[in-house]
Amino acid sequence: MISASDTAPRLNTWSDRHQWFKLVTFRGLPSSENLDRLLAQMEDLVVQRKEDRRIFRAVIECVQNLQRHAAPDLPARFVLSGRTVEGEPQFSIRSLNPIREEDLGQVSAWMAHYANLQQMAADSIANGEVDWRELYRKWLGMPHRTPRGGAGLGWVALARLAAEPPLIRLIESEDGPNLFFSVEVRSMS
Repeated sequence: MISASDTAPRLNTWSDRHQWFKLVTFRGLPSSENLDRLLAQMEDLVVQRKEDRRIFRAVIECVQNLQRHAAPDLPARFVLSGRTVEGEPQFSIRSLNPIREEDLGQVSAWMAHYANLQQMAADSIANGEVDWRELYRKWLGMPHRTPRGGAGLGWVALARLAAEPPLIRLIESEDGPNLFFSVEVRSMS
């Protein structure tokens, strides 16, 4: 279920800044046991220096989102890729998980509601003007909650560590609705 690429170069030897190397792939049920094993494996790959703990917090947030929002009886997919840019590690995290049919309306409404706030955050990040504390306060003050009752602060936490704002999309497939998530995170040393 969990496999690390045997052919991927070590984190500190990558030289092609445009090439991503798959480090970990996961396809399986999003059970606590499976996701705990996934996190343990990724911690060894991601955390090589103290500065990398920030990146690992983003990895943890992505795995927690997968656990919270995936249909528990259907397989979810998760890929962690990595590369080095100007001597600093970067990681790409992508996940795709089926959504419970009964949650589709609520997930769609939540995504529509937060689209404007995400765009505002993305614009602020692009302009270099983001006040993270203010953004957290705005999200906490929103009357709507995520489908699982949260405030959506996970997206803000990831955006703070990301090279570009995280991408969240609903995708229809022959198996039903899926939630696609993508983020690139980097060291802030």
